[in-house]
Amino acid sequence: MSLAPRAWLVWSLAAVTVALSTDNPVYRGLVALAALNVLLIWLPPGRRLRPLVVALLIAAGIGGLINVLAGHAGVDVIARLPADWPLVGGALTLESLAFGGAIGLGLVAALLAVAPLSLVLEPHDVVDAMPGPLERTGIAVATSLNLVSGFGRTFTAVRDAQRMRGWRPRGLRSWNEVLVPVFLTAIEDSVLLAEAMEARGFGAGRRTSFARVSWSRWDVAVVATALGSVGLFVGARLAGVAVDWYPYPTLYLPPISPVLVVGCLALALPAVVAPSRSLSATGSPT
Repeated sequence: MSLAPRAWLVWSLAAVTVALSTDNPVYRGLVALAALNVLLIWLPPGRRLRPLVVALLIAAGIGGLINVLAGHAGVDVIARLPADWPLVGGALTLESLAFGGAIGLGLVAALLAVAPLSLVLEPHDVVDAMPGPLERTGIAVATSLNLVSGFGRTFTAVRDAQRMRGWRPRGLRSWNEVLVPVFLTAIEDSVLLAEAMEARGFGAGRRTSFARVSWSRWDVAVVATALGSVGLFVGARLAGVAVDWYPYPTLYLPPISPVLVVGCLALALPAVVAPSRSLSATGSPT
């Protein structure tokens, strides 16, 4: 069993929309858990989650740290920085810490929602998922995803090679011995990719596809539930239901609506579909 690329695209867009349409950490956490379950079920053999986990930790940490240092609202003071320090000077409050955690959780949920587009689908699948008017946008996105993964592999290879030559990290300047070859290799790969695309007639006409992907009942169900989740949050906001969470000036528990909880959990539907582990020549699930 496999899902159509356009079903994945709609699901990712819906999950990102739900995660970023609310400040409530409960809903964001549920979206993140649903997306993580989907990703673990559909992750093809041979692909690692470690780079994604590192990116998630960095994104969440930066988002939370910025809010703690820059937001000085709230009554529960944890610590104080000198007032003459620009931007970060002042009280560090528990409310800012909690809201920073919610911001970081939103970034985590959004990154997990789009992760299948690069970890489950192949770049050409992302191109096929785009509507006709967005064909060039899809090619740009697919190329970027391909270069990002190649950048990570190049970084690992150069770092290991330098270590075999006796290199050891001794501060920020020492990383020039790794980063400079990595950037030069990335530029060279970009030039080679541009030449290959030109040799294959890129831009000379509309892109053709070898085969059309037919939708199954699971594709329709995944798209319908994803759009339904977005509709629930939009409808709840229009109806005046408490969707957001603003823990200022005093920290309080986030409000929870059972209907919106169901909407978040519905995004885990792709995890119910058992993916086929037989791989095609391109390495994508079939």
